[in-house]
Amino acid sequence: MKTKIVKEKEQETVLSKKNYIILISGSILIIAGYILMSGEGSTLAAYHPDIFSETRIRIAPLVCLLGYLLNIFGILYRPLK
Repeated sequence: MKTKIVKEKEQETVLSKKNYIILISGSILIIAGYILMSGEGSTLAAYHPDIFSETRIRIAPLVCLLGYLLNIFGILYRPLK
């Protein structure tokens, strides 16, 4: 009786390595955006004008938005074969 050696097919992952790199970079952008938004807040006793700084109001939300868009792109991206 002959024995047959069955070759296992390589399992393909849902996303490629490039997709995971895009997702990780998008997540890093989101974390950086939230870090830029954080900081000391104003209280009734002390007012900090830094709460209305350009970084917190405009730049940080834009960085977060770019991170979310990059994550969506990373999920939908199909590399050419």
